[in-house]
Amino acid sequence: MDEESTSAESASLYNPKRFWHRLFLLAIILNLAAIFSSDLGLDAHVEGAYVETENGWELDWGDVRTDDPLASNPSDAKEVPASSVTPGSVMPFAIIGLLIAIITVNRMGFGKESITVLLMNPALIFSIGRGYSEYTYLAMIGIAWAIWKMSRNYDSERNAFARITAIGLSAILVLWVLVLKWKIEPFTLVIPLLALIGVGMFIDRAPNHWFNPQRAMVGGFGFGLLSIVSLGLLGYGSFTVVTTDTARFIQALPISIFGVIIVYGMVGMVLWPFAKRTWTNMATSEDRLTGELALFIGTMAGAIVAYVACLWTYESILWDSEWPWHMWTMGNNGRYITILAIPSYLLIKRVNDDLDWTERKAIIGVLLILPISLAAGLHGQTYWTDDAAEILSNNMIDGEEFVFVHDATLGMHYLYTFHTYIEDVNERNITGHWRSPDSGWEFELFSEEIMQNRGDLSAVEWIVLSPGIEWDAPPEGWYQTTGNADFMNGGGEWQVWSTHSQIDAL
Repeated sequence: MDEESTSAESASLYNPKRFWHRLFLLAIILNLAAIFSSDLGLDAHVEGAYVETENGWELDWGDVRTDDPLASNPSDAKEVPASSVTPGSVMPFAIIGLLIAIITVNRMGFGKESITVLLMNPALIFSIGRGYSEYTYLAMIGIAWAIWKMSRNYDSERNAFARITAIGLSAILVLWVLVLKWKIEPFTLVIPLLALIGVGMFIDRAPNHWFNPQRAMVGGFGFGLLSIVSLGLLGYGSFTVVTTDTARFIQALPISIFGVIIVYGMVGMVLWPFAKRTWTNMATSEDRLTGELALFIGTMAGAIVAYVACLWTYESILWDSEWPWHMWTMGNNGRYITILAIPSYLLIKRVNDDLDWTERKAIIGVLLILPISLAAGLHGQTYWTDDAAEILSNNMIDGEEFVFVHDATLGMHYLYTFHTYIEDVNERNITGHWRSPDSGWEFELFSEEIMQNRGDLSAVEWIVLSPGIEWDAPPEGWYQTTGNADFMNGGGEWQVWSTHSQIDAL
């Protein structure tokens, strides 16, 4: 009798079905809370600032990566293809991606537990709250693998056309992630597409003994990393830091591995409870498709690690940020590894014949990320710039210009929050400039001298100073209003200066 009551009491404390049902509801609530309580992320504000041109879209106040590291130039804006931009609909696009991700995981045979762990991922909750498209990207990668898998039938070979078609479709989906993320013209990826199809056909015809999962993953990781390094050696974009700032890139690489693989991968995606057993079983597995999946994951992971290291290195130099603290500031870039969530869960399931989230270590893994998930869902993104922008919105006359003085780190990104918060900014033809505090903006403002790679400040009648920045000797005829940034936004007093004698404050 006592044993029965003890058993009943234990069951009431932990009932797997009830536990996962409640955790699933909590995951949904946290994602919804993030969507409705958080402001958009900085990248989403930038995305919303694109204006339509004859052949695509361009940023209204100049590119965020400026030619002058201390100043912006509104006339310097690269045109991007219409297929890579969704201005005004970043959040709906992100929500659609969330729904597609849930459907994709379900269609691949995973249960409520796997969907719950995916939705509980702190990086993904952070992303959806800020209007980022990580759910969309991971769904596309999962579908790409599903299409590849459909062509694999080692009991009865399918015809070559079906296989090449599947390889091509998979390659298109992988590259389309780059189109959306990097905002590049799809036609520029024709050669990479052909190269990927060629690699896919080579893998398709390679002998089975090449695809031991453990060796395939290690080799793929090295290949992915080497691919990014090779792009740098060939002089492509920001990857050139591999040669121009080799020492800093090498320093960033191990930090990137730790942040991307360990923090956002093993911990954030709750892979660590299965890692040891999966790795051991991968060494003896003879399943060809499992080896191909391991190769895919390894290659993508290596490329992401190297890309993040390049990004940290490039932007730290672009913004003259303190090194190595810049990597801490931009540590959220590690979330890019979440695009491999579905393939990673598939690999664990294939290697171990199951993905049991009810085992003790897996539950501990989920509970460990729960506090971070709660923080990501309940504490949304906020800014102080929305208050300053409201003053500009209420007081600026059509056609006027303002300059925003802010540190170089993310300065242009913060500038574009004003683009969002100033009402009818395009119709009113309002122009925003950004300057670093040590750019000499005061001299530039009054000398009427147009400096190379900078926008003209001679017509500026409004100045916004970030907290901690002072205007030591404002000339006569400029009037000030102030406001305070809250603690979560760094605190301090921001200032708005104008030649208008009447400024309606908040």
